[in-house]
Amino acid sequence: MIFPQRFRVISAYKDPVENQHMGKISDRCVTGFFIVTLGILWYCTKCFVKPTQYKIIIYDILGNQVNIDGVRTSFKTFKVANNFISEYRNRFSQYEFSMSSEMPIVKRNWLLENLKKIRYSGFSYEYLIQLGIE
Repeated sequence: MIFPQRFRVISAYKDPVENQHMGKISDRCVTGFFIVTLGILWYCTKCFVKPTQYKIIIYDILGNQVNIDGVRTSFKTFKVANNFISEYRNRFSQYEFSMSSEMPIVKRNWLLENLKKIRYSGFSYEYLIQLGIE
């Protein structure tokens, strides 16, 4: 007995052409997930702060900090400063050399600065302080 057209059951496994849209949707979801994940990881890597300048500090035998004419003491990269320290140790054996770094001033994130403004939905933080609400 053959069923009429309206009673036939269509299986997902018998005709893959009809169900290709599900594969496209799942591909887009997986791609979107990876794009969002990699975007968040990329944003988080920008949060690390690196020193902007390295300085060589020179000490004499007694431990006092001294300046020697003709010795370069400020550098922009760690490797160069380290190489100069090893060279200076060979040239000036009576002195001790150490390195210090200067960290840049980190500006706060816009979101962190305006978090309280966003939380109170429309009222600025300064206005809430004037009202006595924090």
